Amino acid sequence: MHKSRSVVIVIGIITTLLCMLFMFPVLSASGADDLESATVDSQSVTTLSEGLSTEGTPAQAEETAPNLEGITPWGTPVQVSPNSGTALAHYPRWTTVAWQRVTTATAYKVERAYLSGSTWVAYPAVTVSGINNASYSFSFVGDQTGRWRVSAYNGSVWTAPSSWWTFSYRTKAQMPTPIVTNPYPSEVFDHYPRTTMLSWKMIPAAYGYKVERQYLSGTTWVSYPTVTITGYLNARYTFNFIGAQQGRWRVTALGGTNYYDSAPTAWYYFRYGI
Repeated sequence: MHKSRSVVIVIGIITTLLCMLFMFPVLSASGADDLESATVDSQSVTTLSEGLSTEGTPAQAEETAPNLEGITPWGTPVQVSPNSGTALAHYPRWTTVAWQRVTTATAYKVERAYLSGSTWVAYPAVTVSGINNASYSFSFVGDQTGRWRVSAYNGSVWTAPSSWWTFSYRTKAQMPTPIVTNPYPSEVFDHYPRTTMLSWKMIPAAYGYKVERQYLSGTTWVSYPTVTITGYLNARYTFNFIGAQQGRWRVTALGGTNYYDSAPTAWYYFRYGI
């Protein structure tokens, strides 16, 4: 009985040793897998660290800070209104010029002028203080063309001025263009003397009319002196034409001080055969 128990113990020890021998390769393979996994994780950490800045935040391309609406970097102000070439018709002629605010500006200089004939006449330059005061209002002189520009000041230097922007005022109504009644277009006359009557429909409220006449000499149009007729009822003009040749004429309604003159009519042609 003691001998049988010893045999059982020996067999149990041998079995245990055999099991350990078979399990060793499996454990080795598992360890290799763990080592490989650790290597991959190490590479992942390395890759991630390359995508981080030194402060530990994701690396990004350098970006310019967005411009705030209505504010421009230091430099010549950007004009806003009135746009260059704007035609204005309101009365009184209260005019506001505006531009975008400029970073670090402490003041702006506004220059204005109006066109008198062919000469620009300057208003005194105006200084507008404060970065946020990016406009200036004034009463414009009359129904004519004006212009403006602006520069910025940062406490030590002025920017270059902006370009000149123009505007114009037309606060009066314009007379309508007359309608011609005689002679009809390209009419040919054969009477002598060459007394010629030009006529058109009258325009109520017209101050008068301006009549322009020409005759053809060879290939050149030669002008008669311009005739001004006062009174809107006087919608005709008679004169003696120069010779047996082609003539032409046109008429403009005059507005006086209350209206703008009309556009002239087209040229109307006629001819004398004798």
